[in-house]
Amino acid sequence: MGKCLTICLVMTLAGCVSVPKSVDEIKAAGKAKHSFCSGKSHQETVAIIEQQLNRCFAHGVQEIVGGTSNTFIEKLDTGKNTVTLASVVHANWNRFYQMRVDISALSTCPSFVEAYGMSDSWSDTTKLIQSWVDGESIDKC
Repeated sequence: MGKCLTICLVMTLAGCVSVPKSVDEIKAAGKAKHSFCSGKSHQETVAIIEQQLNRCFAHGVQEIVGGTSNTFIEKLDTGKNTVTLASVVHANWNRFYQMRVDISALSTCPSFVEAYGMSDSWSDTTKLIQSWVDGESIDKC
């Protein structure tokens, strides 16, 4: 909660800071990218990551300085064996993406995971996703 509140406060005070405003912008920026192949099934990998992202980043509506903030996980299924999960913050008039995780089923890899953070400072968090899938650091956000 502290991380989200800090980000929301900074966004409120900073005005027009360059942050990813769409799920495609966060991938194009390529910040804090971490990718790996999981031996788990596509469905199991998606379920693990979705559960952890919801636990760590989906805080719902909260009161903040100057209004409200809503943090939630957006799930996009492209239908091409790829699921995208994204952490979204909507604070007052600002809406931005903190993290994007693409999980793809490939012929060479049951679950290829690519995680992107909104800035380079998110590298520890994008690497943490691999630990979650491996069954480690489940209690860590």
